[in-house]
This record gives sequence, C-alpha cells and structure tokens, in this order.
Amino acid sequence: MRRIVVAFVVAVLAFALVGCGGGEEAATDAAPETDAAAAPAPAPEPVEPAYVTDRSLNVDETTPTPFPSFTTTVTPYAFQEKLDARRPMLILFYDKGQIVTKDLRAEVDAVIEQYRGLIDLVTFDVSGGGDPKVAEAATMYAAELGVQSTPHVLIVDRGSFITWQWKGYVERGVLEREVERVTR
Repeated sequence: MRRIVVAFVVAVLAFALVGCGGGEEAATDAAPETDAAAAPAPAPEPVEPAYVTDRSLNVDETTPTPFPSFTTTVTPYAFQEKLDARRPMLILFYDKGQIVTKDLRAEVDAVIEQYRGLIDLVTFDVSGGGDPKVAEAATMYAAELGVQSTPHVLIVDRGSFITWQWKGYVERGVLEREVERVTR
C-alpha cells in the first residue's frame, strides 16, 4: 500500500511541477492566471484637498528677470515708488474668494513682520472686493507681470529684478529664505 501512496504522491508532484512551470512554455502561460487570481484589492480613491493649486510652473531656483515696463498702462505708483527708491518688495496677487488666501496671507504677514523695514508688501485683490474697476486694474497689473492664476507671490530685489515667484500656497520658511536673499 505504501508503494501505491508514494507513486500517487510522486505523480501528483510531477503534474504539479509541469503545470506550475516545469517546462519553459508552461511558465509563460501559467503566470497570468496566478497573477489575476492573487491581484490585490484596488486602492481607495484619494480624498480631494480643501483647495487645489496648479503649481506646474513653480521652479525653486529662477533666473532673475528685469521688472517689466508696463505696456498697457502706466506703471502703478505702488511699484514705481519702490523701484525708484531701490527697495525690495514682495508682491502678492490674490482672490479673497479662495480658501487658500487666508492661509497664505497669514504666512506672508508673518514674514513681512519679521523683516519690517527691509522689504515692502504690495498686494492686489484681483476680485476687486466687489468693485469692477479695482478688479480690472488688478487683473491688468497681474497680466503685465505674467501672473496667470492666484494666489501668486513675486519678490523684487533692490536692482529691480524679479528674483523669485511662486504660484499657490507657500510655506513661511520658503518665504523667509527668499526675503532674506533679497534683503542682504
């Protein structure tokens, strides 16, 4: 009886070996079947954040570019005064209707407070706060500076060069680093 059991076990193992990849041809055919049977459950869908910002154009190290001459309007006094005085400035374009505005404004205000007297803050609300003329002017200034979405931060140094810009929310540490760079 032992011989029959041993022969049966050997036969089962031989068939299992051939069926599971004992031959070269069988190995390619058997792999998809086992992968399909043991496929993991699909990952749960990611939860959407409270706000989504397109940061596709953000580059941490940008080449300084000269502050542009305004072509569609006169350079706003808020800019021209600081450019003439050779004062660094942080320019913030935002929309009060966006959720991210309050968070970003808190970060910007903290950095400006820390570097008070060394850098000036210039802000433009592109929503205009309900005034269409203010919204139109802010949007025109944004377009002249190449700003396509809000919030958008630009930093201008003493030599009237835009040394850094960022689209969307930016953390305080990054802002501090860039402000420190232009105020030295």
